[in-house]
This record gives sequence, structure tokens and C-alpha cells, in this order.
Amino acid sequence: MTPTLDPPIIDAHVLLGREHPHALETSELIRRMDAAGIALALARPMGAELVVDNRAGNRRVLSAGPRVRGLVTVNPWFGSAALDELRRSRDEGAVGLFLHPARQGFSPFEPVAAPVLELAASFRWPIVIHTGTYIYADVLAVGEVARRMPQANFILGWAGFTDMWFELPGVAAEVPNIYFDTSMIWSTAISAIVESLGPTRALFAGGEPRNRYAVNLRSLGRLDLAPAARRAILHDNAVRLFNLTPPKSVPVPPLALFGPPADASTGGKR
Repeated sequence: MTPTLDPPIIDAHVLLGREHPHALETSELIRRMDAAGIALALARPMGAELVVDNRAGNRRVLSAGPRVRGLVTVNPWFGSAALDELRRSRDEGAVGLFLHPARQGFSPFEPVAAPVLELAASFRWPIVIHTGTYIYADVLAVGEVARRMPQANFILGWAGFTDMWFELPGVAAEVPNIYFDTSMIWSTAISAIVESLGPTRALFAGGEPRNRYAVNLRSLGRLDLAPAARRAILHDNAVRLFNLTPPKSVPVPPLALFGPPADASTGGKR
């Protein structure tokens, strides 16, 4: 019998589409998932489909097949059209909202963002917000929005990469509905945050194509995590927050949890 991974690994943040110099189509994402032992990925749009052509980007991630679930996006400046797009996406199976304040041109606590955030919260969607870009995508700004909206769960996309991650433990200690993904931060940062907050606030993410599964699996594999903590980060937290049906296990590939050494071309030092 072919060995499988237990638990099945869920990737909480990948990008589909094109955004110079990166590009990733669904078929290539599935190939990379198979090579790394990823059972399920949550994908969001990028490039023009993130900023302007939201419907095209949302259709891309919502039609990517059974092993990819959609984190849809809208630009809050589109007003009522943005809310209509969220309703349409909900009906087509979206599992969460992704926003990129720096690319979409708003601050998380600006009034223009409130209707989008409130509608997503009413759907019981987690809200993933890119963090790490001054000034719009600030960890502290997302923390303040999460404090004002205790009914919603907020996930800090990229966990403040590169130099805002150190703000996360203090913010999340005060705001219990704050979580983070591991798509772009290194082992020492993940370890420090998990040590401070516990493993229930972290979600494994590959960040493809901006980062690489080999890098992030190796980063996680370096940590001295108890089996229950590893399971929470790789699987359980995503199932709980995104209300997912647990995916089936996939065959164990050579890269599973212990990829080749990282280098600067695949996301930097780990």
C-alpha cells in the first residue's frame, strides 16, 4: 500500500493567475501540490484579477477543481458591485475573502472597506488580509479592525513579511480573532510566534508561486513541534476556520516536511 500523510496537508494561501514576474496556472499548481504532498490548497487571485478584474480572478479560483478552494477578492472601491460579486462568489462555493490593501488602495479601517468586511463576516468567512507593506497593509491596522469586529476571524496573510512579523505576537495576544499564515516567514519567526501564542493560531501556507513548498515545508520541519501542534498547523486550524471537509490523504512524496535547502531564488533564507 502506498504510504500517505497523516494529517493531509492543507495549504491556506496560494496565488493563481499572473503578476509580473510570477505566474501560476491550475495544472501547474496541482503538479506542485502532488510533488510536495499537499492535499488541498486555498487559492486567491493575483495581478489585474486581484486589483481590477475581480470577477475573472474569482472565477479562476472557484473553477480550479476539487483540490483547490477559492479565497475570493473584491476591490472595496467598487461599492455595491463588489458586494454583488461577493454574493455571487458565495453561491459558487467560496470559502473566504482575501484583501490586499496595498494593491487595492485602501486602509483596512477606512469606511470604504467596512461594507465588504461586514458582508464577509455575515457569511462566516475568514478574512485574509495581506500584511507587511507600509502603510496600508500594516499588522497593527488589521489588528485594530479585528478588535472592532470580534464576530469575524482575521488571518494575516504573509504574517507581516518581511519586517512586521515581530508585531504579531503582541497584537494577537490582545485580539483573540487574529491568526497568521506561514507562507513567507522563516523558521525562527514561526517558532517565536507559535511559542508566544500556541499552535492554534498558525496555518501552514506555501505561498506558491511567490514562495516554494520545498522552502516552507523545510521551515516547518525544522521546528521541534509536538505531533498535536504539527497537526493543528498543517490541517486542523484550516479545517476549523474555513469550515472545510477534511481532504483525503495523498501519497507521501520525497519533499514531505523535509524539502531541499532553501536559497534566495525561492523566497530567501529560512
